[in-house]
Amino acid sequence: MGCGCAALALRSVALRGEIGGLFGRGPLLALFDASAVYQIDLDRQIAERSYVEGKDGAEPTPAERKTALDELIANTVAHSRASRERISRSELTTQLDLLRFQFSDEKAWRTALNKSGLSQTSVARILSYNLRTRAWVSRRIASELPVTDNECRQFYGAHLEQFFLPERRNVSHLFLAAPPETPPDVVETKRAAIEALAARLASGEEFAALAAQNSEDDASKLRGGELGYFSAKRMPPDFVGAATRLRPGEISKPVRTRLGFHILELIDVQAPRQQTFDEVRGDIAIDLANQKRDMAIQRLSVDLRQFAGYLRPF
Repeated sequence: MGCGCAALALRSVALRGEIGGLFGRGPLLALFDASAVYQIDLDRQIAERSYVEGKDGAEPTPAERKTALDELIANTVAHSRASRERISRSELTTQLDLLRFQFSDEKAWRTALNKSGLSQTSVARILSYNLRTRAWVSRRIASELPVTDNECRQFYGAHLEQFFLPERRNVSHLFLAAPPETPPDVVETKRAAIEALAARLASGEEFAALAAQNSEDDASKLRGGELGYFSAKRMPPDFVGAATRLRPGEISKPVRTRLGFHILELIDVQAPRQQTFDEVRGDIAIDLANQKRDMAIQRLSVDLRQFAGYLRPF
C-alpha cells in the first residue's frame, strides 16, 4: 500500500510542483507518469544547445525555448518508455571505453569525472539510460526506414544534375606559403626560393622529391605534392588557370595565389561525365534512409509529446 501511495503521489501535479520548489528545480513545466520536466531541466537544455551552436550566453527567443521544451519532453517520454529495453553488458562497456579513450590517460579521465561531479558508476548509468532509449527509438522507427530500388531510381531521375561530374584534374604542387598578412621582405624571400626550385626542376630534378623536401603543404608533401582530383570550384582561380594550361606531365612556372607560391605538375585530366545509376545507387540509398530516419524521428517526437501536457505557458 505504501508503494502504491508513493507511485500515486509521484503522479500528482501539485506534489511534484512542491518537490521542484523544495529541491531548487524551479517550476514544474510538464509531467508524464512519474517523469517530470522542471525549469532547471529546460535551462540546461537551452544552455547545451546554445553552446553547441556557438551562441553561448545569448538570450533564447520564445520560439527557441518552445522548441527546446518540445525536445526535452519528447526525450523524457522516450526515456520513460524505454525503461524495460535490454542492452548487453558488452554494449555498455564499449560505450564507456569510447568515452574514456577520449582522455589521454586514466588520471585525466578521473580528473574530468571529479570536475563534473560524476563517478564512473553514474556515467555508466547515464550511458545505459541513453542506450536503452536509442534501442527503443530504433525499434519503433525500423519499419519506416527501408529504401527500395524504385525509390532510388526515382530520386536519380529527378536529380540528374547532382550526379554530373565536371572536368576534374589531378595536380601535384610544390608550395611556399605567403598569405596576405606576410611581411613584404618575407614574400620576396619566398619568391626567390620558388624561382630557385623552378630552376632545379628545369635542370632535371624530380618533382616529387623536391616537393617532399621543400613544400610547405604538410597534407600533400608526403605524397610528392599530389592533391588528388579536384574541380575548378575547389581551388583559387589563379591556381585553376595555371592547371588548365598544362598537359599531363607538364610543369608550370611559379604561380602566385592569395595563399602563396606554387609550382604545378599536371598528372591527369578526367573529362566531364554523367555518373550512372549503378555508380551512385549506394549513396542515394544512404541519403534517402537518413531522410526517412529524420522524418520518422520528427513524427515520433510529435507523438511522444502528446503523452505529456504542458503545465505552464510560454
